[in-house]
Amino acid sequence: MFFSRAEELETTLVELVKEDNRRLLSAKVLERMEQEQRITEDARRNVEKDAAAQRFAVTMLQEKYEKAMDSIARMEKRVVMAESMLEATLKYESGQAEALSSPRTPHATLDSPRRKAGLLSFGLGWRDKNKAKPDFEESTDRKSNPSTTLGETNSVNEQTLLN
Repeated sequence: MFFSRAEELETTLVELVKEDNRRLLSAKVLERMEQEQRITEDARRNVEKDAAAQRFAVTMLQEKYEKAMDSIARMEKRVVMAESMLEATLKYESGQAEALSSPRTPHATLDSPRRKAGLLSFGLGWRDKNKAKPDFEESTDRKSNPSTTLGETNSVNEQTLLN
C-alpha cells in the first residue's frame, strides 16, 4: 500500500511536470506570436508613414511641374511675341531703307539703317542658333531650302508651339 501511494504520487508529479512544461511551451509560443504581431504592426505603421510621405512628395512635385509648365507656356508666348516684333521691325526697317535710298530723299544717308540692320541680323543669327529644333527632318528642310523667309519660319515655329 505504501508503494502504491508513492507510485501514485510519483505519477501525479510526473503528470504535473508534463502539464507545467506544456503550459511553459504554450506561454513561449504565445509570447513569440505576440512579439511577431508587434513587429508586424510596427512595420505596417512605418509603411503607412512612408506612403503618406510619398503622397506628399508626389503632390509637391505635381505642383512644381504645373508651375514649370505654366512658366514655359508664358515664355513660349513671349518668344512668339518677340519674334513677331522682330519681324515687324525688320519689315519696317527694310521699308525705311528703301525710302532712304529713293531719289526723292537726297539728303538721307544709308549709314544709320545699315548699322541697325547689322545689329538686327546679329540678333537674328543669335536667335536662330539658340532656337530649339523640333525634329531632324524640319531642320534639314531649312538647310536644303535657304529661300525660307522669316515669316515662314515664324509660322512653322508657331504651329510647333501650338502642337
